[in-house]
Amino acid sequence: MTVDRGWRQARLDEIPAAGLAADPGYWQEWARDPGFGKGWRSIRHYFGITGFGVNSSEAAAGEELVVPHDETEFGGQEELYLVVRGRARFVCGGEEVELGEGELLYVRPEVEREARALETPTLLFMVGGVAGRAYAPWPGDV
Repeated sequence: MTVDRGWRQARLDEIPAAGLAADPGYWQEWARDPGFGKGWRSIRHYFGITGFGVNSSEAAAGEELVVPHDETEFGGQEELYLVVRGRARFVCGGEEVELGEGELLYVRPEVEREARALETPTLLFMVGGVAGRAYAPWPGDV
């Protein structure tokens, strides 16, 4: 029997992709790399977080970390990215931005964004939410 202590801990490498993100076919619409999603970790799902979206993505140099997208069709989510390990090159609204370990990037919903790893491995931590609204996961990803 598991006791609810009001907190949990985990190692990031123990957290799998879950919900829609666990299906490799889910990413095909956006991903340029056929193996995208293999380094995805569904942190929100794993912990049962309901207040905000949070995931991570890990990739080798040259591989996608973030598929090309904006958030206007997906509820208008703001996103914050943190490079935990390695280096990443983002393209935000057509402009390149490079981030190293410990660096953050905030992206508004309407800005097209994508990212690739510049080092092996690169680990990206992502948090998102909609300003002024309670967080709601996408249908099928609860």
